[in-house]
Amino acid sequence: MASNTRRDAPDAARPLLRWVGATVVAMACTLAGWYLPLPFRLAGLPFAVAGFVLGVLTSLKAFGNPAAGMLKLAAPVATVACGLVAVLLAGQLVFLGPSLQYQQCRADALTLRSETACTQDFRDHLAPQ
Repeated sequence: MASNTRRDAPDAARPLLRWVGATVVAMACTLAGWYLPLPFRLAGLPFAVAGFVLGVLTSLKAFGNPAAGMLKLAAPVATVACGLVAVLLAGQLVFLGPSLQYQQCRADALTLRSETACTQDFRDHLAPQ
């Protein structure tokens, strides 16, 4: 059965594939870093920033390409997600000392009461009264 499309017609969305791939790789590295313990978790921060920058570039290229389709919605959403993770990781970088103490306290806690005490100590470090 014959098709109406030509086989040698270039795919109009093909130039976006590398940008989308780079954005997805940066997001995957960010997510992998997020699940590491705290000092190593901060390794995801450069990937989150790179994912945000690549997402902005991909979004701009998607809006300029008429064949982008659903990428016009997905790229900005991915960009916002990378930006939010970057903000969260930067916040953990700012409060690294208390966060490390909290993580160690939670690892050493044996009861619910000691976990609650860890949480209260962490709050006191962040907002002393």
